[in-house]
Amino acid sequence: MGMVTLGTLEEIKDLRGIWPHEAHDFTPWLARNIGVLGETIGIDISIKETESSVGNFNADIFALDADTGRKIIIENQLGDTDHDHLGKLITYASGKEADFVIWVVKKARPEHRAAIEWLNNHTDEGVGFFLCEIKVYRIGGSEPAPKFEIIEQPNDWIKEMKQTGSQMERRIFPKIRDMLNWGVVSAGDILVAKGFEEKGDVELLANGHILLNDEELSMQDWLRKLTGWKSVETYKFAVHKASGKSLSQIRKEYMESQEDNDG
Repeated sequence: MGMVTLGTLEEIKDLRGIWPHEAHDFTPWLARNIGVLGETIGIDISIKETESSVGNFNADIFALDADTGRKIIIENQLGDTDHDHLGKLITYASGKEADFVIWVVKKARPEHRAAIEWLNNHTDEGVGFFLCEIKVYRIGGSEPAPKFEIIEQPNDWIKEMKQTGSQMERRIFPKIRDMLNWGVVSAGDILVAKGFEEKGDVELLANGHILLNDEELSMQDWLRKLTGWKSVETYKFAVHKASGKSLSQIRKEYMESQEDNDG
C-alpha cells in the first residue's frame, strides 16, 4: 500500500478577503450558517433578526436559544477587539435584556478577554458572555472552511461534570437531531404542547423542525406561537403524543439507559 498524500492546512489571515464588510457580508453569512457557531458553544441558536434595532443602534444579530427561548445578542468584529465594540455589546445586551451575549472577533486582545471574564464573574448568574474567535482554513485549493474557537465563556456553562480519573469532561445536553439519530423519536412522529393539547398537534420533521399547517417552524417558534409566551422550555413542553412523554423525559431515560449500559 502506497503512502497517503496529505495536504497542508493553511490559515487564511485576511478575513476581509472573504467577507469585505461586516454588516453586508459577514452578518448575513453567519445568520445563514448559525449552526456552525451554535455547535461550537453548545446552543441551538434560532435567528430572530439581523441588524436588530436597539434605540438608535443596531445589534448585528438577535436570536433565541431554541431549547429554552432565552435571548441571545451576537456582535461581530472582523478585527481585533476594541473598547467601542465592548461598549456596544453591553448596550445591546441591556436594550434586549439578553441572557447570552456572543462576541465574534478575528482576534481577542488580552484586556478584552479579561473584561469578558470579569463580566462573567460579576454579572447576574442568568447572563452569560461568550468571546469567540473565527478562523478560516483551507487545504491546497479547497474551499475556505470556518472554525470558531471559544476564548471566554460563562463560568457555569459546563452543564454537568463527570469525573474521569483526574480529567473533567464537559457534557452538553443533546438536541432533537441527536434524539432522531438515536431513534428514540422519528420523523413523522406527532407532537403536542403540554397544557395546550386542545390546540392541535404537529408533525416532527427529519431536520428537527415541525410542520404546522404546511409551515415549517423550529420547535421553539411553534411553542411560542402556540402559548403566546416570550420563551418556552422546548423539551419540557413538547410532548411525544404516542408515548405521552415530554422530549425531556425521553432524552433523560435514554441517556440514563446508556449510562447503565456503560456501567
